[in-house]
Amino acid sequence: MKYRYLYQTKTNENREGEISAKNRAEAYAALRKQGIRPFRLIGNDPVRWQPWAVGAAFVALCVALAFAIVLVVRGRGGEEFARGQLAGDADEITEGVVDGWSAVFSSPLDLYLAAYAQPGWIALPPETSESDIAGFAAELERPAVAATESDSAVVRQMKGIVATMRAEMRRYLEAGGTTEGYLEFIESRQNDEIAFRREAEQTVRKAPDSLRETARINMNMRLQAQGLRTIQAAP
Repeated sequence: MKYRYLYQTKTNENREGEISAKNRAEAYAALRKQGIRPFRLIGNDPVRWQPWAVGAAFVALCVALAFAIVLVVRGRGGEEFARGQLAGDADEITEGVVDGWSAVFSSPLDLYLAAYAQPGWIALPPETSESDIAGFAAELERPAVAATESDSAVVRQMKGIVATMRAEMRRYLEAGGTTEGYLEFIESRQNDEIAFRREAEQTVRKAPDSLRETARINMNMRLQAQGLRTIQAAP
């Protein structure tokens, strides 16, 4: 498969290119090895999902989300927000994604979790060594990065979501899980979300003309409930 990718240089110059890979995940991995962190990858994965698998994925996703979604509360050192799509300045969000939120966080744990903050996005966690992962549990005992009055709305949301994921990870470890197990969980959850949104788009696209708008509204209700990007109406 061929994919077109969009990225920014270190001097904030917008560029694009093309890469061949078996799927989107491999395309992202290949670009990362080249030092490129695209903020958008254009192209669809080969269809591998059978109808029976869609229902199973949806059930699995609902179970994962039931475990993960948290109401806005006060946690250890920071305000918590449920995972969702960041709202605010689009350029600021793009810059944050491209830079891996390195201007907001400094700890390896927070930088890793930030990659999984927005449901349904391709996660690009930073390169992490075994020693980094071994230190995640100790980092978890430190307070979450708190929002300040000077923070933008985007930064406040991101700090809150990472604080939520820290609390979620803490519960996972307290239940007997391991750090490696939690990292596998958030990767699996992210992939389920991506697959579910892709199937939602296909459901709307394949609906009869007379029912397409109703299908879009119904699917958007499900997507919003799970913090995923909604499907825009056809122009």
